[in-house]
Amino acid sequence: MKIKRILTVDDYPLAAYTVKKTIEAFSKHKCDISAFENPLVLLIKFEEDFENIDLVITDFEMPELHGRELIKKLREIKPDIKIIVISAWLDSISGPNDDFIEKEIKQLKPDYILSKPFPANWIDRVDEILEQ
Repeated sequence: MKIKRILTVDDYPLAAYTVKKTIEAFSKHKCDISAFENPLVLLIKFEEDFENIDLVITDFEMPELHGRELIKKLREIKPDIKIIVISAWLDSISGPNDDFIEKEIKQLKPDYILSKPFPANWIDRVDEILEQ
């Protein structure tokens, strides 16, 4: 079985670490996961080794480089990279534009949008994406 290479980033370090450890513990795939708290550092790593990266899991709202920009840069380098976007803001915004962030994320065409707190079956969805 091929080892799946995954990069994950969240400006909240515990979140990136939790994603990493949860996938390692519960995915049916053997995964090599690197967790970052700075999207610029993840981007450098991706540029160095993009041929071997199977999946990027990124938070959307980050200060150093917004998830929207990170996704665009990743796809400039590797157009078919699988991407999962994480956002805590999907259900917490109210008002006339309450679905603005979700619409913005969907326009980027990620393979999966993962809302915080994570749903019970999110690892199953990660496994499906890794199998594609």
